[in-house]
Amino acid sequence: MMNLLVTISWLLSIVLVVDAFTFSAQQISQVKNGRNFKGRVVLVTGSSSGIGEAIVKLFSLLGAKVVVTGRSAAKLKRVAHEAYQLSPKKIKPLEVVADVTKSDDLKRLIDETIKTYGKLDVLVNNAGVFKLSGIRDKKNFMKTYDQIFQVNVRPVLELSQLAVPHLERNNGTIISTSSLMAEH
Repeated sequence: MMNLLVTISWLLSIVLVVDAFTFSAQQISQVKNGRNFKGRVVLVTGSSSGIGEAIVKLFSLLGAKVVVTGRSAAKLKRVAHEAYQLSPKKIKPLEVVADVTKSDDLKRLIDETIKTYGKLDVLVNNAGVFKLSGIRDKKNFMKTYDQIFQVNVRPVLELSQLAVPHLERNNGTIISTSSLMAEH
């Protein structure tokens, strides 16, 4: 367990170093020499931009087979192309357009991953939204809460539940991200 926490800490520190989701030659060298994910299958939700995009690129750089997912096909295509360019073995990422608020999309996401790669080693629950609504906002407060819950909480549990049987076969890992916005 401690080794897993150290690896996660290390991965997150690398992601935090990424400036505008580009890697310097020195960073690429450090990452390639630091960890090896060759042959591992990594699914990252919310990976069409932001932290998820950086995580996909990092795992691709480490030799993993990555699954890029989000709601925008155009953004997924761009991220997948950039991840492919970083992949040492030029492994083409699997692109899956999916909405994490839809149960059918979550099931399809796992099914397509297993159909394509035959396994799942790492699930990164990263999709999230941030919206503000004050408690005195009688019109929008509960609606905003429900929207946040439907993206930030429910899919993490549902997708993790769908992934666990596949992750157990490979002693896999679930990583769930959060942001500083969780404090507000």
